Amino acid sequence: MPILAAFAIGQVTAKPPPPAASAAPETGMQFSETKSYDLGSLIDLGLVTHPGTRAAWFQARAASAAVGEAKAPYFPRISARFEGGVDQWYTPAANGPDNFHRTQATTILSLEYLLLDFGRRAADVRRSIALFDASGLLYERKLQRVVFDVQRCYFAHEAARWKSEAAAALLEVARVLSKTVKKETETGLAATPELLAARKKVLEAEFVAESENALVRTTLGDLCVAAGLPANAPLRITKSEIPSSTKDLREQAGKLIEKALVARPDLAARAADVRASEAATSRASADFMPEVRLEGKYGYSAFGYNAQDGSTKGSYAEDLSGYGGFLVASWDLFDGFERIQKKRRRQDEEKAAREELGQARLDATRDVWTSYQETLSAARRVDYAEGFVASAKENFDAIGSGYDHGLATVAEFSEAAGQLALARSMRAGALADYSISLAAVAFAAGDGIPIIRQVVKEPRLGR
Repeated sequence: MPILAAFAIGQVTAKPPPPAASAAPETGMQFSETKSYDLGSLIDLGLVTHPGTRAAWFQARAASAAVGEAKAPYFPRISARFEGGVDQWYTPAANGPDNFHRTQATTILSLEYLLLDFGRRAADVRRSIALFDASGLLYERKLQRVVFDVQRCYFAHEAARWKSEAAAALLEVARVLSKTVKKETETGLAATPELLAARKKVLEAEFVAESENALVRTTLGDLCVAAGLPANAPLRITKSEIPSSTKDLREQAGKLIEKALVARPDLAARAADVRASEAATSRASADFMPEVRLEGKYGYSAFGYNAQDGSTKGSYAEDLSGYGGFLVASWDLFDGFERIQKKRRRQDEEKAAREELGQARLDATRDVWTSYQETLSAARRVDYAEGFVASAKENFDAIGSGYDHGLATVAEFSEAAGQLALARSMRAGALADYSISLAAVAFAAGDGIPIIRQVVKEPRLGR
């Protein structure tokens, strides 16, 4: 897939399923050493394999379970208890101790139901739901981060590959010219200094080519990590060509920039944190009120014992049932000022959450503004680079034609070839910067649109 193709592929694929869903993220997609990946398939792979996305998913699942945990006190609590065993003891009596040896088995069934808690449970549920919403939104933002990282590393790797190809083409030209000068030197048409200069050009081109090849390997390692793979994974990338123009791309980029600050999941998550803090404050206030609950108990006991009270003794066996029901009200009147300090802490945490939300909004406006300005600057640099390539190509063709007719020297032709290779390398870097800046705008705005460009294959450098 060409560079900048289908920004929205990541957005469509990255749309998170409801965190409360029972299924984990899709795990069927596996990395293949034989498959060639384009940008879209790399995004899909990263969303599935990246540990950060899976960690965010399970955090959202944990928050979903916390909601159910907070709702549990609305249901009655039923418990069963069994006691069985043997004991020997005595009971003090007027005519001497009442000694007994007892064997007993007792089963007790208890029921407890909270009738009135003055908002404690409701506050806990509101807080857990708000935290659940925040976890789901942060999960979505994590997916957007993975999409952005894959795009950024992919564009950087593409630029490195293009620069490497330009350096290889320049090295090819330098070697051909070196062989030509060597033949001309042998026939007396060129002098030794020209041969030495041609050999120097070859060495310089070899140095540049090796540096660009090293950058290709480094950026490929970064791309592997961004996609959730080890840096040394044998990742194969589908080759793409440099576009002839970015006009259509910029027209669509304007639509992307208009969506700034419309759907930032992390800002919505901050707002959910504020709601959670408000619920926590309400919960701390409710702790000052009493609790009213209904308690019931039923028990069945079977026992047998031997007892002696003075000269009287005997063996007895019996089974009995018992039950009871109570309305219980409890109220903590003094707790060492614990509730007062707890409420004060919750109130300050709520204020801090509100200020953090304000700070996050300011940071979001800065992110969008900075990435937008960088996009404008990068677009101008693409213009300059494309003009540089056109000018260098015209100069290279003109000097090449003159060299064929003996009107230009080898040094002039070599210099023109170097300028053309440099211009193409600069354009590759400018296009990568522009691509990354557009991805940054989409990430800063929390949204994205499909951006596709037309690609025209350009002739290779050489004659």
